[in-house]
Amino acid sequence: MFKRQGDCPARIILILAWPVVLEMCLHTFCWICDAAMVMRLGAREASAVEYAASVLFGVTGVCGALGIGVNSLVARFIGAADNENAGLVAGQAVSVSLALTISLALIMGIFGRPFCLWAIKDAPTAALTVEYLYSSLFSGGICMLLILVINGVIRGMGNTRVPMYIALVVNIFNIFFDYVLIFGKLGFPALGVKGAALATGSAQALGLTIGLLYLYRRRGELRLTRRSFWPMRKPVLKSILSISLPVGMEEVVYNVSRLISITWIAALGPISFAANTAAVAAESFSFMPGYAFSLAATTLVGQHLGAGQPDEALRTGNLATIMATVLMSAIASLFYFFPHFIMRIFDPPEAEVLHLGIACLRIAAVEQPFIAVAYTLAGALKGAGDTRGPLRAGFIASFLVRLPLVYLVVYVFELSVTYIWWVTALQYLVTTVIMLRRYRRTQWHRLARKPSFASVGL
Repeated sequence: MFKRQGDCPARIILILAWPVVLEMCLHTFCWICDAAMVMRLGAREASAVEYAASVLFGVTGVCGALGIGVNSLVARFIGAADNENAGLVAGQAVSVSLALTISLALIMGIFGRPFCLWAIKDAPTAALTVEYLYSSLFSGGICMLLILVINGVIRGMGNTRVPMYIALVVNIFNIFFDYVLIFGKLGFPALGVKGAALATGSAQALGLTIGLLYLYRRRGELRLTRRSFWPMRKPVLKSILSISLPVGMEEVVYNVSRLISITWIAALGPISFAANTAAVAAESFSFMPGYAFSLAATTLVGQHLGAGQPDEALRTGNLATIMATVLMSAIASLFYFFPHFIMRIFDPPEAEVLHLGIACLRIAAVEQPFIAVAYTLAGALKGAGDTRGPLRAGFIASFLVRLPLVYLVVYVFELSVTYIWWVTALQYLVTTVIMLRRYRRTQWHRLARKPSFASVGL
C-alpha cells in the first residue's frame, strides 16, 4: 500500500498528482510538435493526420476506460494487502485488453478505408487519411489500449511515476522519429504523412514494451502468474466491466456532446469558430491538475477502503478536492487578469479573433473551481467503485443542459460565441452540484470491508 505511517496526506496526494501533470504536459508537447511538423507538409496532410489520429485514438481511448476500472480494483486489493487478487485483476484486464486490441485492429482494418473515403469528400485528403490510419494502426498505434490498462495497474499499485517515465520515453522517441521520417533525415527516406504514422505507431509499441517489462519485474509483488491471465474468470471480468463500462460510456457522452457542439459553433462563422478554438486550446492546459488530482483520489480512496479505513478515504477525497480547487482557482486568476498574454501566444491575424478569445478566456476563469470539484470528486467515487454517478452527471450536464442551451444560443437567439462559454460554465456548475450530492450520500463505512469480486463497485 502506498500510504506509510506518519505520512502527510497532502504530501501523498501531491506525490501521486505531480507525475500525472507532467505526463499530460509531455503528451500535449508531443502533440504540438507533431502537428507543427506535419503542418509544414501542407493543409491536406495536416487535416489527414488530425482526422485519422482522432479516429484511432478516440476509439482506443473509449475502450481504455478499462484502465480506470483496473486502477480502482487493484488499489482496493493492494489496500487490503491481497496481492494475489490484485495480480488476478491485472492479468485478466491485460487479457481482455489484448482481445479488444485484436478485435479493434480487425474492425478498423476492414472498415477504416471505406469510412474515411465516406467521411472525407476531398479525394487527396481522404487518401492521405487512409495512409496515416493504416500505417499508424499496424505499426503499433493500436497498442494504446494495452498501455492504458497497464498504466491503470501501475497507478493502482500507488505508482504514478512509471507511467510518466513511459510517457517521457515514448514522446521523445515519437518527436525524434517524426523529424527523421517525415523529412528524411539521417539517411532515412522522406515519408511525409506515412513517416508521422510510423513514428507514432512504433512509439506506442515501445511504450507497451516498457510497461510489460515493468510488470514482469514486479510480478512477485502482484503475484502475477500464467493463471492470472488465463483462463478467463467470470467474477473477475464482471467486476472489471461493472466499473469500466460506465467510464467508457462517460467518454462517449463527452465526445458526442463535444462533436455536436463544435458543429453548431461552426455555424457562427469562421471568426467565432477560430476564437473558440484558440480559447479551448489555451484552457486545455488547466484541465491537467484536475485530472491529476482525480487519479490520485481514485488510487488513494481505493487503497483506504481496501484497508478498511473509510474515514481516511473520505478525508483523502475531501483534501484532494480542496487542493485541486485551490490550484485551479489560481489558474482562473491568470485567465481573468492576464488573458491578453495567453491569447497572444496563438497570434491570430484578425483583431476580432483576439478580442473574442480574450472574452472567452475570462469566462473560462469562472469554470475552473467547478471543474476541479467535479473532476476530483469523480475520481474519488471511481476509487470507491462508483462509476455510474459520474456517468449520470455527465449525461445530464451534457445532453440536458449544454446541448439545448448551445442550440438556443446559435440557432434561436444568434448570440455571440461568448454565450457558449457561459453555457459551459453552467454545465460544470450543474455537474459539480450533482457530484457533491452523490459524494455526500455515499455510505463510506459500508464500502470499507475486505474487497472481493462480489463486493466491489456500487
